[in-house]
Amino acid sequence: MRLKSCFYAAIAVFILALGTWVVSIHAAGGENEAGKGQIRALMYHHFGMEDQYPSTSVSMEQFENHLAYLEENDFTVLTLGEALDRLDAGKAEGENIVVITIDDGYQSIWDNALPLLEEYGYKATVFIATEPVGGSGYLDWDQIRALRDKGFEIGGHSRTHGYFLNRPEGEVADAFEADLKKSHEAFEENLGEVPTLYAYPFGEFDPSMKAVLKDYGYEASAAQKSGVIYEGTDRFAMPRFPMNVRFGDLDGFSEKLGMNAMRVVEAIPENPVVGEENPPILELRIDNEEINTGGIQCFVAGRPDCGIQTTREDGVLTLRVRAENELTARRTLYTITAPSMDGSKWFWYSYSWVIPERD
Repeated sequence: MRLKSCFYAAIAVFILALGTWVVSIHAAGGENEAGKGQIRALMYHHFGMEDQYPSTSVSMEQFENHLAYLEENDFTVLTLGEALDRLDAGKAEGENIVVITIDDGYQSIWDNALPLLEEYGYKATVFIATEPVGGSGYLDWDQIRALRDKGFEIGGHSRTHGYFLNRPEGEVADAFEADLKKSHEAFEENLGEVPTLYAYPFGEFDPSMKAVLKDYGYEASAAQKSGVIYEGTDRFAMPRFPMNVRFGDLDGFSEKLGMNAMRVVEAIPENPVVGEENPPILELRIDNEEINTGGIQCFVAGRPDCGIQTTREDGVLTLRVRAENELTARRTLYTITAPSMDGSKWFWYSYSWVIPERD
């Protein structure tokens, strides 16, 4: 929990820093680009437990404000699977689609979040780590089945919620697959089915883990990096905007819902594990002619201490981003934002680097 708390504290610093750079954007100004569907996914963990878990909990007042805002501004709230189906069918255009995702399966989902979600008529996608189910502070299988019967979507979140990338590189896939099989056994026994959506523990993954999920028939998986999903998003590294008490105020919430997909068609390297080159270079190829390249900003763990090079050729924008200093945290976000040419929109993309604790 300490590592996760540090990660979210870093995100909180970033959001506060960004507030000094980005103009206020509201949902009315953040509608989907014409002819281009988008999904804004939100990531929650605890509800009403901000005194114990400030980096992973929203207050109940904040959560109710979030739901009221979605209702008052005519957002379409879907489960992640429903939203992706609509995007694939070309039916997401012109809609402000929002997805509420909840990681880990804590008891506060049932006690605190569910009554409000039912009041507003909203469903969520809940990613369950199977080993803690029924333990202190966690949902039990009866509650998980009840959520499913209410129309909530149940996704996988591993069995042990472990640090798979701490394994030697050649053993990551095998360890991940073994854990996945065990989680499937629990889902089969208690729900009679296995999920088709997954959320990586701590948001950490590498290409071998993505390949395992594809081999087992998963349709998509979610990470812990902020951004907007569009039809070209890597379905096995989908972004979500994290919510917690430190930056869950309504202004920040509405600002995130006004962000647009940067429309990154390729991110190099595919593997986010930091190698010998540190600070690492991130290269992005972007299919978006609306971006004002003169306004591009980059942040490293919330601080604008990075260099960025831009080139545009045949309509494709290429960015090369590198931190000014060596990365030392286990997880570090490179985040790139940019305004549109006319200043009416902001685009957002982030990439999460990982430095595993390997022997």
